[in-house]
Amino acid sequence: MSIYQDREQTEAKHFILRKYLQTLAFKALHGGWNLAYIDGFSGPWQSRTIDHSDSSFMIALEVLRDAQAKVRRVGKRPRIKCFFSEENRDSYAQLQAAVAPLHDPANSFFIETFNGKFENAISSIQKAMEGSFALTFIDPTGWTGYEFDKVKSIFEHAPGEVLLNFMFDFVNRFTASSDAKILASFDGILGPGWQQRFDQSLRREEALMKLFREQFGRAGAFSHVLCTPIEKISDRTHFYIVYGTRSAEGLAVYRDVEHAALRDHDMRRAFAREAIREHKTGQSDMFGLEGAASFAEMSADAQFASIKLQAKYWLREQLPKCPKPFSEIWPPMLDRFMVRKTDAKDICVDLGKAGEIKETWRQNGSRRRKPDDADQIERA
Repeated sequence: MSIYQDREQTEAKHFILRKYLQTLAFKALHGGWNLAYIDGFSGPWQSRTIDHSDSSFMIALEVLRDAQAKVRRVGKRPRIKCFFSEENRDSYAQLQAAVAPLHDPANSFFIETFNGKFENAISSIQKAMEGSFALTFIDPTGWTGYEFDKVKSIFEHAPGEVLLNFMFDFVNRFTASSDAKILASFDGILGPGWQQRFDQSLRREEALMKLFREQFGRAGAFSHVLCTPIEKISDRTHFYIVYGTRSAEGLAVYRDVEHAALRDHDMRRAFAREAIREHKTGQSDMFGLEGAASFAEMSADAQFASIKLQAKYWLREQLPKCPKPFSEIWPPMLDRFMVRKTDAKDICVDLGKAGEIKETWRQNGSRRRKPDDADQIERA
């Protein structure tokens, strides 16, 4: 049995954390930065392995130790500090026992743990962040314990980025409550008076995410805030991974990771659905798991193609405001649409071939097939 069976959403979350942290750590450490990794609500929760290798904190430690070892081979000596916070006493005991053997000050790899509320660890976290590029990962089991006014100083740390697991399914259910105390418990992440700011013209999910995204972005003064929906087998959104950054480069990397993660998640949900169907009926489909995977892949491709088409329409609307360098085109496109930088280039190529924009990247004898950041995007 897979350690992620019936936990496909957790697998998608760990996929994003692992892949994004791998890229971030490598770039930051090679670029001469020390690195701080902050994990709030560390757990472990529902871990199925003895060494907790299926938990976020052990995944992060594996990635960070590997990245540090690789840059050491080229003569760099970066410092990595990890800070893990967990309130539950029993979970904290497991956390501390698992990470203690990896604390390695002699090789500038430091691990600090905190048993208590995440919001009460702010001063200790700030010290851990000093002089470092910081990635903060917040993975709560509910919607409390990270009120933005209380964690604002962590979000604002520069250079730094935040990944947050927004428990949409729970929040969506309880924000519809008639209990005044429950409704007030959302003030810390949606802002006081959030009910009056709820956009009734949008679908409930869109309106809720708009509120959260605005408050999250304001708390960290982020230039870019992305929200990745992670769905259950039933196709209902379970949670969102929310990403905040002030870096266009980080934005591009995250969209790449997100694209790969969602394709992988679609595939695993298809496998799970087929396994459930076979278990209930006792019959195998003619095409079985391979057929389910193929259908999931085609479905994902169709979805991404539709989003890419929307991005193309958006760029057409921007052309009257051009010329602009490609470097000013792709970040707002990636902000608005679930596309990658390479997709933005492809869209420009398509518009160039259609004669709608000038193929500036091919001028002066250039053999480049796609635009670079400096190439002007302008009407033909």
